[in-house]
Amino acid sequence: MNLEGKNVMVAGGAGFIGSHISERLVKEGARVVVFDSFVTGKESNLAWVKDKIRIIRGDILDYESLLKAMNKMDFVIHQAFPYGDLTQSVDTQFVDSGTVGTFNVLRAATKSGVKKVVYASSVAVYGQHKYLPIDEEHPKDPFYPYDVTKISSEMLCQVFTKSYGLDTVSLRYFNVYGPRYAVYDHSALVYFLERSIKGLPPIIYGTGKQIRDYTYIDDVVDGTMLALKKHCPGEIFNIGFGTGTRIIDLAKKIIAVSGKNIKPEMASTGDYRYIPGTMPYGITKKVGRRYIDTRNFVADITKAKKILRYSPKVSIDAGIKKTYGWLFSEMKKNRNL
Repeated sequence: MNLEGKNVMVAGGAGFIGSHISERLVKEGARVVVFDSFVTGKESNLAWVKDKIRIIRGDILDYESLLKAMNKMDFVIHQAFPYGDLTQSVDTQFVDSGTVGTFNVLRAATKSGVKKVVYASSVAVYGQHKYLPIDEEHPKDPFYPYDVTKISSEMLCQVFTKSYGLDTVSLRYFNVYGPRYAVYDHSALVYFLERSIKGLPPIIYGTGKQIRDYTYIDDVVDGTMLALKKHCPGEIFNIGFGTGTRIIDLAKKIIAVSGKNIKPEMASTGDYRYIPGTMPYGITKKVGRRYIDTRNFVADITKAKKILRYSPKVSIDAGIKKTYGWLFSEMKKNRNL
């Protein structure tokens, strides 16, 4: 599909993933509207394309504003969620944005005659892994209310496809990282990068054997664009790299890129902080006063490869180098070194 001249709204387009998608759309000749509340999104994320896009400040919980903004849109890519403010606390799960907000996006898209909605879901829907790699048929076992919003939103997408004829597709992203992600601190990767840049040793919580499927932002954007262009109504796809990396190995890779004479350190029990609202439930292990996430995530991307022709290209080593360079520049610019 050629996107030249197509009207595309990116809800949450000023966020980490959304801003990269907005840039790609501009490169492909689309007319882009970014709809964002700027709760966690940043105008600086759109610096390279701000003169080539239309920015609308709005919240997906405001249906009328969303409906007005969606007028004459051909496609909508739904990335809107205040992920930067998400914690394990029961008070910051943003169930309203995750469920009602998604319903509003789908409802407005149906009313506006939008041709397709691409929804950003998450690996979080799987909960405790039963096997690896994780395919789309893996049992869903949500751990936090946030995870439930992703499952319910996927179901809403499928219902809107089945009952209202709206073409939708949901993408389960696995551990996305890259430039601009460093504004959020949920990832061990970002934490290790920041410490290594400062010449401090990465601190490992737990055994360090936890496995994550780190997926560079460019590959995630590729997968999203392929899903936008492919006719696959109601489908769900894993978007990951397809290879797992242990946390301890991640720390070593980052140190190698930094060139610093440091080694990873294992956190002592006394160093662990208590996280409010966290309870042990199979996927966590209590160590001292902190519950450590023991889940392992590796994406089975067979379905995305077969149907979307998705083929991730940026290895973890190459991605770390790119992200390290960007974060180093940002920290130097902000005099945080």
